[in-house]
Amino acid sequence: MKNCKEENNRSDVKERIKSAALELFLKNGIREVKMDDIASLISVSKRTIYELFADKELLVTETLMQHQKQMHEEARQIIKDSTDTLDVILRLYGLFFSKLQKINRKFFADLARYPNLHNRNKEREKKNSKKFIVWMEEGRKQGLFREDADFKILLYIMKRELDHIVMLKTQKAEEVEEELSRYTSEQLGQLLILFYLRGIATPKGQEKIEEFMQKYQTTKNINYES
Repeated sequence: MKNCKEENNRSDVKERIKSAALELFLKNGIREVKMDDIASLISVSKRTIYELFADKELLVTETLMQHQKQMHEEARQIIKDSTDTLDVILRLYGLFFSKLQKINRKFFADLARYPNLHNRNKEREKKNSKKFIVWMEEGRKQGLFREDADFKILLYIMKRELDHIVMLKTQKAEEVEEELSRYTSEQLGQLLILFYLRGIATPKGQEKIEEFMQKYQTTKNINYES
């Protein structure tokens, strides 16, 4: 029977493996990362990894589920600290694009190899879309968005643009990626905010967006997570 110290050590090693795996998955894409790469990064044996994770799919699943949980906590903190609905939306988009810049686009294509994770992501996207509509309606009540704005159409267009930013493998994707390669993910996020949210904002909402964009432009590494 394992004693408490052994269990704690096992748990610590497991967390180190997941942290290393996440770093490599995001940097290189899931498919490119081998168990040997993870073992080498944190100086453990490959055998140790397989003792804690039966196969790579289990490691990928547990690692990305933990990452999603951490992202959810960061988003919750933003929602808690925000002053109004528009502040929530702007800061959440800021968080998303700041994270996106650090991720190899191969990572998103590789997710399709793991149906359970892919389906989980789709379900999360549906929930987030519903929340987005609720926030936008609340923003309309707060006088931040125009009465004639159609938020469902806006959401559809913005999601399509996000897909263009992260997609990879079709011929069109190569053209899009070449065109977008001159811009950082933060710059693309700024363009989305300027072209779409400003277009449906009231004067009151546009003033808040301008304040946000000024901060964005004058701060090289704006801290969306504070």
